This record gives sequence, C-alpha cells and structure tokens, in this order.
Amino acid sequence: MFCTHIYFNGNCREALDFYKKSSSVQVLSIISNPENGKDNEIIHSEILIHDQKLMMNDFGDQDGITQACGYQLVVQFATLAELDEMYAVLSDHCKIISPKQPTDYSECVVRLIDKFGVPWALYV
Repeated sequence: MFCTHIYFNGNCREALDFYKKSSSVQVLSIISNPENGKDNEIIHSEILIHDQKLMMNDFGDQDGITQACGYQLVVQFATLAELDEMYAVLSDHCKIISPKQPTDYSECVVRLIDKFGVPWALYV
C-alpha cells in the first residue's frame, strides 16, 4: 500500500469537515489530543477517497505551513456528475490552475489548489 500523509498545522479538523462534504470521501478515523488541552487538534486521521487512503494530522511539518511541494492528489471519476460533486466542494475558496476542460485523454480535467494549499487534479 502507498499512502499520502498531509500535515495541516492546526486546521486538520476544518479540512476533514470540508472534504467529507463530498460523497466520494469516507472518514475512517479521527484521533484528537485532549491531553494537551487542545480537543480540536488532530494527532491522526484517515479518510478514503475512491478507496484510496489519505492520512492527515496537525503535526509534523517543521515550518508550520502546508505547501504544494511537487505533488498533487489525483482522483479519477467514472462520470462527469461524480467529478462535478467533488469539484463543487473543493472549489470553495480555491485557486484554479487549469479550468474544467476536455483533453485528448478525458472528457473533463480540472486542476486546483484548495483553500488548505493542497493541489488536486480531478478527471473523468
């Protein structure tokens, strides 16, 4: 198994709530850290996006910033309707890199950076 892990540095719970608005996302686990008095701080969480695991938490990044550093999360959908549903969630306060458009290999591709700084590519 290969799994991506993203550090959100304090807004992991907000990101989880944001992503789970899409029916393509299933929350597997959320572990908070009440021992330090920060109930909203996530020490580990896992979600499934099209049966692929993504791990997320509020720790680990030395500079305290989630950055797009040569990666993007790519999700392939069976239908344009499924893509549109996920896009409707992710496009809230996002930066569009490539607008929704057909390509030689897909009826629709869109690339964006969501409001948490996570780069995404969605295609059919």
